[in-house]
Amino acid sequence: MADPDDDLGSRRGQITPADRDAIRNRASSLGDKIAGAKAKWEPPASETARKGESYGQAFKMAIELVVGVVVGGGIGWALDSVLGSKPWLMILFFFLGFAGGLLNVVRAAQRLQRKAELAQRASPAVKDDDALDR
Repeated sequence: MADPDDDLGSRRGQITPADRDAIRNRASSLGDKIAGAKAKWEPPASETARKGESYGQAFKMAIELVVGVVVGGGIGWALDSVLGSKPWLMILFFFLGFAGGLLNVVRAAQRLQRKAELAQRASPAVKDDDALDR
């Protein structure tokens, strides 16, 4: 039976210069396609940083609320232990801690809103029509 590789003869395992050029061209075009796809799907660095900052602010607000409740409940529990008025002071300070934490969250949200409004006024999203006519 004839070996199918016999027609290659002494060229077995060798690539012709034309084949090398074709492979290089395909590899280059594949790299360009991959780079184009990455650029298409990756958000700009500024958008990623903005999202990270927003997540950080949200996490900070949640922590402030939880810490207010825990500190208020702890103070109430300690006063109840000293004064023997269990559980009334713990309940009172629990709610005071919740109110304090909520107040901190509202203040932080107002600061962020003012900051966003100032940034929006400083750089309008739509250019003035008069500037476009020039």
